[in-house]
Amino acid sequence: MDNLGNTTGTRPPEFDRQERERSMQVVTAGSLVEALGGVAAVVLSVLGLAGIARQTMIAIAIISIGAALLFAGGALASRYTQFASRVSGQRVDEVEFGGGVGVEFLVGAAGVVMGVLILLGIAPLTLSAVSVVAFGGGLLLSTGATSAVNQLGEAFPYDRRVRMARDAVQGAAGVQALVGIGAAILGILALLGIQPYTLLLVALLGLGGGILIAASAVSGRMLVGMRGFR
Repeated sequence: MDNLGNTTGTRPPEFDRQERERSMQVVTAGSLVEALGGVAAVVLSVLGLAGIARQTMIAIAIISIGAALLFAGGALASRYTQFASRVSGQRVDEVEFGGGVGVEFLVGAAGVVMGVLILLGIAPLTLSAVSVVAFGGGLLLSTGATSAVNQLGEAFPYDRRVRMARDAVQGAAGVQALVGIGAAILGILALLGIQPYTLLLVALLGLGGGILIAASAVSGRMLVGMRGFR
């Protein structure tokens, strides 16, 4: 009877370790897709700045960034409980993390929709500027979710590689916040009609680069963390 009582409501350490590792794998996959979206946005923005089909490049870049944020937000949301409930024995700020994930997911979905509408020729400049402002705000608000990946426990928290990976994620979160602010400002200026195509392409170039940096740091952090379980 005592043995039965001790096992109810508890989970073996091995199960918890497997859950953490599975969370890392899901987040790594989402981050890799996000990085690809960032690369695509950078390439498309450069082509647009070179004068090649600027409106089309802007639309496809917006779709790429939207899809990247959608996948990344979906990956984090799918493992929300593992992140927010119990991570390395500490509580995570669920409001900050959950809000960041939700914003990233919704902004990504909205970006994909607006990118398609732009391709169809529906108010292209206005929707492009609104998309850039939304992406900027989304990146700024989701910095907490990016930083939260550092809270996933690893087997060797004092390993030099782990410390470097943690620092990289924190630095990437800072870059993400700055890029978000800059993109929002450029989007507002574009809405006011100040060199709209150029400002939008520069903003999308910055957004793509910021997403690439953040996604690379997160995936690197997860890969280093998973090595601790091997």
